[in-house]
Amino acid sequence: MFCVRLDVPFAKSVYKYVCYYMHSNIKAASSNYTNLVDIGIWIVSGGLGGVAFWLTVLPLDVAKTLIQTNPDKNCPRNPFRVLSSIYQRAGFNGCYTGLGPTVSRAFPANAATIVAWELALKMLGIKHD
Repeated sequence: MFCVRLDVPFAKSVYKYVCYYMHSNIKAASSNYTNLVDIGIWIVSGGLGGVAFWLTVLPLDVAKTLIQTNPDKNCPRNPFRVLSSIYQRAGFNGCYTGLGPTVSRAFPANAATIVAWELALKMLGIKHD
């Protein structure tokens, strides 16, 4: 999987909302340090956007992993059927197996990716909303 998938509407919404909220509340108070403030905002918003992405897709990733690692070739290959059996066997928590390590990796990885992306756009003079 990619570090940041901003084409997932929920993750993009979280990223954009946190950026907007932090810019509107922090930027005016610290006008002398705009570059540092921007980087801090990108770190927080990128990290939270990545966490939102993984919270959205982790159940399908769990099903994908089970399908790929099952040695029985006659097992169901439909991820929704696999998710249904996980839910019946282990409940809601079973669908989010590995949430802790995934989120602890997602925040810094996505924060770094967003900072690099935003800095590259800024250095190249590309404007975006």
